[in-house]
Amino acid sequence: MRFTFLSTTSKHNKEFIKLPDKKVFNDLRPNFLVTDLDYLKQLVVDYNQNDMYFLLDTEKKQNISLYDEINIENKIDYKPNDLTMEAADLSILNYFNRRLSNKSIAIYGTGNIAFKLALRLSERNAQIYMYGRDDKKVNICINALKQITFDRDLINYGDNKAPVDCLVSFVSSEEIIDETFLRILNGRSLCLDGGIGNFSKEFIKNAIVVGHEVRRLDVRQSQEIMDGYIYSRLNSEFDNIIGSSTINGHSVVAGGIMGEEGQAIIDRIYNPSKVIGIANGIGGVKDESELNSEEQSKIKEVQAFIE
Repeated sequence: MRFTFLSTTSKHNKEFIKLPDKKVFNDLRPNFLVTDLDYLKQLVVDYNQNDMYFLLDTEKKQNISLYDEINIENKIDYKPNDLTMEAADLSILNYFNRRLSNKSIAIYGTGNIAFKLALRLSERNAQIYMYGRDDKKVNICINALKQITFDRDLINYGDNKAPVDCLVSFVSSEEIIDETFLRILNGRSLCLDGGIGNFSKEFIKNAIVVGHEVRRLDVRQSQEIMDGYIYSRLNSEFDNIIGSSTINGHSVVAGGIMGEEGQAIIDRIYNPSKVIGIANGIGGVKDESELNSEEQSKIKEVQAFIE
């Protein structure tokens, strides 16, 4: 089984770039950045061979979803931004030995990845300070995060006064983080460049001199997450669990499908092993004390057939 990765970007740069190969299940696979639909279609023609699956970016950057543009069966929707966010989360966890409670983290950026990362880290009980080039966008992000995170007091406006243990940047501009940001860093802080090229040369040089750890985000940190996602799309065990059918003359459901009141619920639709109970009509299971004689018989007849 082979794979080809095709993603796009919000940056308005080249129409087509051959990126370093991506590793999938321990094998290196072709990886392309595409912003032009003609290039996209040609790449699919060139690489569409036996046992090939295309991982197509579904995120609508520059108003283009590569996944929606290509009409083939052997495609898998793919969200590179989410994998980048996962890699950033794992990189930060790695540095702090998986303990983020009471850590302070400055995030520079108001885009898709920066917002998702701020939410994730706040849910790990880190104190978050949001920075950005546009104060209005920063405030919009802060207000939105306060509405949906579990502890709104963990989301703060970055004002250069509160010292932080980590600085992360996710913007499309180069060298936007200059040496003035060193003032907000505690001793031996982590500086993570997620946007790649966001840190100025002076910032990097001086940060290293004073003992901070400066990292360029490596998305290989989320390798296992990507492998698991691809595997789940090709070999989903849940496909053997969810469904509806008829057993011994009785309609049955499984895997979260809501049955009508009185329907039998089984543990899995393919090779079931037991009856869970009788649907109560609102997504739950009737208590045994609520079962009438017909429903009790239904459970016994379905279970006997299964066994």
